[in-house]
Amino acid sequence: MTIAISNNNSTFRLNSRLHVELQLLEKVTPHIVVGQKTIGEVKYTAILIERIPLSSRKFKVTNSNMLFLLPPDYPRIPPIGCYLNYPWQTAGQGDRHFTLQSHYGAPFLSESGWYWYCVGLGGGFSREKWLNAWRPAKYPEKGHNLVTLFLTARHAINSEE
Repeated sequence: MTIAISNNNSTFRLNSRLHVELQLLEKVTPHIVVGQKTIGEVKYTAILIERIPLSSRKFKVTNSNMLFLLPPDYPRIPPIGCYLNYPWQTAGQGDRHFTLQSHYGAPFLSESGWYWYCVGLGGGFSREKWLNAWRPAKYPEKGHNLVTLFLTARHAINSEE
């Protein structure tokens, strides 16, 4: 398994659901690091996906790292967008989802080199529409999961729409 667990916090443990979701995610992207990130009083599960390919028509680099911050109530509550460690120059000029700012309650991480990308599973980010679009299931492979989030984000980031 190429999933690395960051040992910065000895109390961090993966629950069985996240373990299954990470195994599913590993089938579509091989470089995953998992850990915990505390922002204010909130402890997020950080899912770092390294070296995702980027469109050469949209970017001047070939890959970037992607970060999902899973809230404590995940999977009931999905993450708010994702983060890239590449502040591309087209921010605000054609890709309205990349603003170099965080919105909708997503943590601001630009000072740490992570830039928020507005992506979800449809319905915009109205909390009610957003939660209605997110459909995890009892068995991760039967509903929305980390693979759904990753594939949606990768498509949106590389799309020229």
